[in-house]
Amino acid sequence: MIILGIDPRSKSKDRLDAPAPLPHVSRRALARVKDRIDPPTDCPHCGECVGLVSNAEVYNGREYGNWPYVYLCSGCRAYVGLHPDTDLPLGTLADRNTRDERKHTKFLFKTITDERFGADRDAAYLWLAERMGIEPKACHFGFFDVAQCERAAGIIREALSGRRARP
Repeated sequence: MIILGIDPRSKSKDRLDAPAPLPHVSRRALARVKDRIDPPTDCPHCGECVGLVSNAEVYNGREYGNWPYVYLCSGCRAYVGLHPDTDLPLGTLADRNTRDERKHTKFLFKTITDERFGADRDAAYLWLAERMGIEPKACHFGFFDVAQCERAAGIIREALSGRRARP
C-alpha cells in the first residue's frame, strides 16, 4: 500500500514510489533540480511515443552510470538522460544530429569558459544567454535544438576570435 507516494518497502521517508524501471525517486533529489522540465511523452523529432528505459537500450546492452535510465523514443531513438534519483529529464530529447551539435558546441563553450571566465560556468552561461537574447534558465545545451547550438557556436567562435559577439 502506497501512502502519499511514499514507498513502504523503502526505509527512507525521502523515497517516493517510482515509475518502472526506476527503483525509487528521491524527494531530496527532486528538490535539487532547478528549472525542471516535464518528462517527454511524444518525440518532437518524429512524433512517436517515448518510454522510460534502462540506458542499456541505447548503449548496446550495457548500462552506464549510477542512474542508468533514459527517456527513449520508440521511433527515431532520440533520448535524454535523467537527473540522478529522479524521473526528471536532464534536457530535451536529442536525436543523433542534435547530440552531435550539442557536443561540438559544449566543447567550444568549455573553451571560452576556461579562457574568458576562469572556469566559472554560471558566468559563462549568463554571458551566452545575454548574447543569444534568451532567459538564463533556458540557456543550457541540454535544452538547445540544432539551430540554437549553431547560433551559440557562432557567438562563441566570434568571441574566441577576438571580435565582439553580437546578440
